[in-house]
This record gives sequence, C-alpha cells and structure tokens, in this order.
Amino acid sequence: MAKKIFFYFFSLSIFFTSYSHAQNLTDDQLKRMIHDIDIIPANDKDILKIQNIIEKCETCEGTGYLKMARIYAKDNNQAKALEYIEKINSRQLITADKNLEDFFSLKCLMSGIYRSSGKYIKALDELNEFSADPRIKNYPYYNYFILLLRGTINISMENNAESLKCFKEAYKISKSCREQKNLDLIPGKKQKFQIEDSYKSTAYLAAGYLDMGKLDSARIYMKEALADTNHLDDVRNADIKYTTYHVAGSVYLVDKDYQKAQTYYLMAKKTEEKYLPRYDMKLAVYTALLELYEREGRKDSINYYLKKIVELQKNNKKKDINVNKSIDIGDRKQMQNLENSNKRLVYTLVTTLVLGAGLIYFTFFFYKKYKERSLDKKDTPLDDLTGKDQYNESFKEVVVLAKQNKPEFLTRFNQLFPEFSAKILSVNDTVQSSELRFCAYLYLNFSTKDIAEYTFISVRTVQTKKYKLRKKLNIPGDVDIYMWLNDLVK
Repeated sequence: MAKKIFFYFFSLSIFFTSYSHAQNLTDDQLKRMIHDIDIIPANDKDILKIQNIIEKCETCEGTGYLKMARIYAKDNNQAKALEYIEKINSRQLITADKNLEDFFSLKCLMSGIYRSSGKYIKALDELNEFSADPRIKNYPYYNYFILLLRGTINISMENNAESLKCFKEAYKISKSCREQKNLDLIPGKKQKFQIEDSYKSTAYLAAGYLDMGKLDSARIYMKEALADTNHLDDVRNADIKYTTYHVAGSVYLVDKDYQKAQTYYLMAKKTEEKYLPRYDMKLAVYTALLELYEREGRKDSINYYLKKIVELQKNNKKKDINVNKSIDIGDRKQMQNLENSNKRLVYTLVTTLVLGAGLIYFTFFFYKKYKERSLDKKDTPLDDLTGKDQYNESFKEVVVLAKQNKPEFLTRFNQLFPEFSAKILSVNDTVQSSELRFCAYLYLNFSTKDIAEYTFISVRTVQTKKYKLRKKLNIPGDVDIYMWLNDLVK
C-alpha cells in the first residue's frame, strides 16, 4: 500500500521549496518580489506579475522563469514547466556559480519532472550534478532535501531498502536544520520555512518503514508526524500535511482500523482539493480510498472512485504525451548544442595545433642551427632502454596526451594496448571512434571529474556518456564499468 501512495505524494513537495540560502540582502527589489511569491497559492495573476517584472528587469529572467516553471509544475502543467526550464538552460540563466540556491531549486524541479515521467536515471543525474558541488556540505538543508528526493526515486524503482536508508539519514539531518548555527546562515524571513520544511522527513520515514513491512516503526513515526502537523501552516505546509494524513490512513488501513483510515484519507483528500490540485495527488488519494472501500465491501463508494480514477487518467493521458514530447525535444536540443560546442572546440583545437606545430618547427629549426654552430662534439648515444622502461615511458606519454586531450592520444594508446579497440569492437562493432577514445580514458582509470576537465565537457555529459556506453556494450548496472574494461583486455 505504501508503495502505491509513496510513488505520488513526494513529487509535489519539491516544487514548493522556496527556501533561500544565498539570497543577497542587497539584491534588486524586483528580484526579491519574485522570490517572495509563495508557490502553493500562486496562480495566473502571479505569473502575469512575474512576466511584467521580467520586462522591467533583464537580470530577473532566470529567477522569474524558474518561479513560473515551479508554479506550472504545481498546477500539473509539466509541459509548460519544461518550456521555461528550456529557456533557462539554453541561455544558462541559472548556474551553480551564479546562484547556488536557484540552481538547487532548478535541479530539484527537473529531477521531480523526470521521476514523475518514469525517467529515473535522468532524475538521479540531476541530483548528482548538484551534489557534485562541494559547497553543499556547508548547508544541511541541501543534503537533507536531496536525500528525500533520492528516497522517493528509489521507491519508484522498487529499491525499498535504499529508500529507507535515505529517509533515515534525512531524518537525522532534519534535526540540524533546526539548529540555530545553521539557521543563522540564512535571512530571518527564511528561517521559519527551513524549520517547517525539516518536518517532511518524519512522514516519509513512516512510509518507508510501512513499505518494508515494519509496522511498529511506521506507527511510531506516523504519530510523531501527526503531532508535528499541529504547528504547521495549512497553506504554506499543505504538502507536508497531505503526506502525513495519507501515511496515517495507510498505517491504519494495514491495522484494519478502517474508520481511522477513512478519516485521515478524507483529510488528505480535503487538503488536496483545497491547496494541491494535482493529478498525482488526486490519483493517490482516490486509489487509497478505493482500496479501503473494497476491503469494506461498500459497492457504491467502489463504483464512485473507480469512475473518478478512470476519468482522471483519461484527462491526464494527453498531458503525459505532451510532457514526454517536451522532454524528448529538450534532449535533442541539448545533444545538438553539445555537437555544435564540440565542433567549435575541434576547430579551435585544430587551429591551435597548426599554429603550435608551426611555432615548434621554426623554434626547432633555429635551435638546431644554433647547436650546429656552437657544438663541435658529437652527442653521446644513450643506452637502449629496457623493455619495461620503454613501456613505462610510453604509458606516461599516453597519460600526458590524454590529459592534454591531444588528437593523437587514441593512436598512441592503441600502440601501447594493441588489443583494446579490437576487443571493444568484438562486443559491438558499431562503437564509434569517439566512444573508443572515451573507453580509453576509462581504462586509464580517470574519474568522471577528471574526464570532464581534460575533455572540456560537463560532469553531467560524462555521466550520460557512461550510461550510453553501458547500454551499447551491455554492461550490467551492478558491474563497475572500470573493472569490466580491465577484465575485457586481460
């Protein structure tokens, strides 16, 4: 039961996070106006307000588009949300270097949309890209929220043990989110939000235990979560209350206390109808009530909710198609941008190499002439290197070529490891030269971060290449890609 409900109830909360760690108190007033718009009660008037602000404030585009995307996502218009996300990404309006808080919100939003569309690897990739920034260690809230997101994605992937592990760790960190030393890192207006938002993990932990069949633990954290709702705001914390009521209903359903289960499910339904008009929230609570009434044998209620679910799914089917189309279009644009960037890089490298080669030639030519005039003795020949010394020198040369991203790297690598490319191609003969080059970097045991640095691409792009390479070479998900390549060439 918990697995059914938990697939839905977290996706909304990631769109509500309006928390700010890096807000500069001297920011422009218009940008502050955008930040101050609350997500849950926001509507078309607020979107129009943001559009008017953007017309007056060009530097507000990134913040404004992000807020609009989150409002559309909250209202179950994921396709429109993706439209504004594409505007942000295509012009790099929001990056970790420009504004870590907005970058955090953007990555959480994209991860949530990917998860709700069933693209779990992409959802995790978005979180991994943000987690790679070393600065997040200074902010417990970022780590806390990322763990909650990872937990929900793992629930969707039916990896319940890993999900419970994430929720446990998030619950521990939630305590530090309320400590004064961490609250002092942010403006006073946002401190209350961080305190309230830190209570999310309690209900999720209860659901995690319920999904693992640990009913006693689920009861303990469910009761704690219910107690927390007494000091949470109905509007601002509607997502936390919805989740808590839903989990409470599920715990009582397992306990066969159908009266209490119905009470809390109806409380969740009321909260959803008033503050959270989303497809996944409706479907979760309708499905829960249907299961309850099936156990009680209440035919009229069963027929009512069956009809509601069918209507809901029918109305949402077109939206799902539009969302998937938007994601595919975004992926194609991203790949096109990457190809264009690579072409520019290749042109720059070729030009640099030609100029460099010319400079080296003339330098060597004049140096040789100088040596011929100044030296009157013959060079003493060096002793031949041993086979091992030759290998070591060649290996060092290949590593240097890799770090400098030299075009001749793959040629020298194949000379040093003559069987490597042949064995890769024996697995899949459609592997391209660029993919063989990437395999060579992995075989030399370069990390994702190293490869991104040496080849002038993003960490996310390297992760995407690894994922595509796994598929092309049929490398199982539980096998380390570095070990697989080593074993292949043994």
